[in-house]
Amino acid sequence: MSVPKLMWSVAVAMAVSTLAVPAASAAPAMSAPATSASSAGSTGSAGSAGSGASLHGRVGLSPQSTTVPGFGNLTLTVDAHAGGRHGASGRAALQHEFFNPDGSWQGTVRVDVDVDCLAVAEDGTTATITGTVRALTYDVPPGTPEPPRPSGSWHPETAFGFSLDRPGAPGSGTAGERVGWSGVPDFGDPAAPPVAAKCVAPAADFYVIAGAYRLKR
Repeated sequence: MSVPKLMWSVAVAMAVSTLAVPAASAAPAMSAPATSASSAGSTGSAGSAGSGASLHGRVGLSPQSTTVPGFGNLTLTVDAHAGGRHGASGRAALQHEFFNPDGSWQGTVRVDVDVDCLAVAEDGTTATITGTVRALTYDVPPGTPEPPRPSGSWHPETAFGFSLDRPGAPGSGTAGERVGWSGVPDFGDPAAPPVAAKCVAPAADFYVIAGAYRLKR
């Protein structure tokens, strides 16, 4: 598969809420569980986190409890601050770097989010951050055509869920921290339904394998 076609496959994968290893990779294909506000895995609405609450951190994520060969580097950076009942401000960024089998960089997909909600589940097990997508962007090697970008009016709601009830160091297995992402709708389909709702948490399907996040209340 050519690099332009391969990067297009990455773009499509992001648009339909699936983070998948490009088909040209020599590693076994892996995909992260895709979740949405309407899925059975959704944790439902969360309560207010309090006007002084904040959640910040930078973590490396994986669909398994250890690094998955061929999956690339998936990182999430978040700096969110509550501003009253179901209100918040801040930024979040989800970035996925892909590499060729020889280790050379293949391209990067990034989703930047403007936070509009920081909330905590009533049972205290999950923190939720939602927001509108500011931009979906790509970075590709020199000479590689960039995949199509969404229109300037494409700002869907997306959501992140952070587990708070799983003690243990990141990367220690099922006892480690977990993070979920709702994904985004297909920007090429005007009729595509939203996959997230404000203050509604997706299931925490990714494992934290590096870094940490902290909720301050």
